[in-house]
Amino acid sequence: MEDRKRMRKLREKRMKSIQKQVNEHEGKIQKEKGRLDTTKDYWKKEIKDKFLKQLKEDEEYLGGE
Repeated sequence: MEDRKRMRKLREKRMKSIQKQVNEHEGKIQKEKGRLDTTKDYWKKEIKDKFLKQLKEDEEYLGGE
């Protein structure tokens, strides 16, 4: 029982930090010019592949309890 509470707390905290990272990346898309290795498409891909996927998994875990 204690492990479930702990995992729930950790995932909620991780969801907040991931959302913060998504906001930072979206800010970079709007503010910065694209470079050779960090184009705007790169930032969009990072958001889609890493952050939104993790958020979805965490939401499913929290919704399943």
